[in-house]
Amino acid sequence: MKSLLCSASLFALIVAPAYAQEQKQPDQATQQEQTQPQTQVEPKGVIVLSEWRYDPLYASGWSVDQAFDEATVVGENGDEIGDIENIIFDRDGNAVALIAEVGGFWDIGDTHVSIPWDQVQISEDAARFTVPVTEENADDFAAAGDRSVLREGETGQVSTVDDDLATGPDLFKATDIIGDTAFLNNAERYGYLNDIIVNDGKLAAVVADTRAYGRGYYAYPYTGPTAWRDPARYTLPYGAEDVAVLQVFDYSQMQRKGATDASTQDAGKTSSTEPMPEAETDTQTAQ
Repeated sequence: MKSLLCSASLFALIVAPAYAQEQKQPDQATQQEQTQPQTQVEPKGVIVLSEWRYDPLYASGWSVDQAFDEATVVGENGDEIGDIENIIFDRDGNAVALIAEVGGFWDIGDTHVSIPWDQVQISEDAARFTVPVTEENADDFAAAGDRSVLREGETGQVSTVDDDLATGPDLFKATDIIGDTAFLNNAERYGYLNDIIVNDGKLAAVVADTRAYGRGYYAYPYTGPTAWRDPARYTLPYGAEDVAVLQVFDYSQMQRKGATDASTQDAGKTSSTEPMPEAETDTQTAQ
């Protein structure tokens, strides 16, 4: 019996250190993992500015700011019936409705109408927006009463709305962004958003006016609603070194820029399309 106990004790002394080493190995591996340097990951969905190009915006995009100031709303017979008051987008940046002020040429007074985006036809130069609204059906829309809040499920039909229309949680107006103060990702004030560019029915870019800070107009990809959680504040997901690679956004290169004849060039200038003073224009790419 004593021999058996001694053998058992000896076996325990041999096995215990080995078992203890096996138990320590996971802890050591975990510790090694924790000491590995962490790689900084680019936020999901953010486009690297060195890979961002203006070419698609120049080729087929159009300026919302210019549409507000210069474009006309016409009926299906080609007659001018009003002006653009606003454009409604969903949170992914898809245009879902056009808000037009119509009725000035009729006897029903000024009426604000929400028209589903798939019923809006835009001319090649983005100067004319054709809508299925007539004097007869506009009167019917007005009789139904004005809608003060437009929600996502209500954008698929033509309806009259308040001139001070509010939107539901899944929608926003173009004017909710235009005029916002722009900040870099370190909370540094950068300028303000003077325009947004729509391309293929989608909000493709926001344009920041940074002339007060020694630069000019620069277009940035729209990154979704996380950029402007706070009212009147739009945070670009970029730092000072990131934005330095961009060139000035040249409105004169846009193919869809509305009327360009001599009679309208001077009268139709807007804050976004008017050329900047030469001293304030930076056309070189920063190194």
